[in-house]
Amino acid sequence: MTYEQPLPNPESAVEGPTEAEHAGRAAVRRQAQGMTHHEAARAFHLLASRADSPAPKDIGEPSADPDGGCRVAELAEWERIVDQLAVHAGTYDVESDPYVQGERAASGES
Repeated sequence: MTYEQPLPNPESAVEGPTEAEHAGRAAVRRQAQGMTHHEAARAFHLLASRADSPAPKDIGEPSADPDGGCRVAELAEWERIVDQLAVHAGTYDVESDPYVQGERAASGES
């Protein structure tokens, strides 16, 4: 199962994540803080199994995006964190997450 979001068409105007997507990812990062791999995997599977969560094959379809992309972003973020923790012994820490640090550097945050 994968909730990776498709890359945008390079020919079209590149737009960043929506506010809903930012909010979804931020909420997951707050929840994941201090979680182990097994705890994060459980949280991901609980969210993915909810009736209102889109199936991976539906990503990109208008029907899978009733909330502006928030749920898909949450699922993708949980999946990314679970993958990160699979190769990292310990707990999730947003301050040492290289993906988050890259986002911050790109946006000029410290």
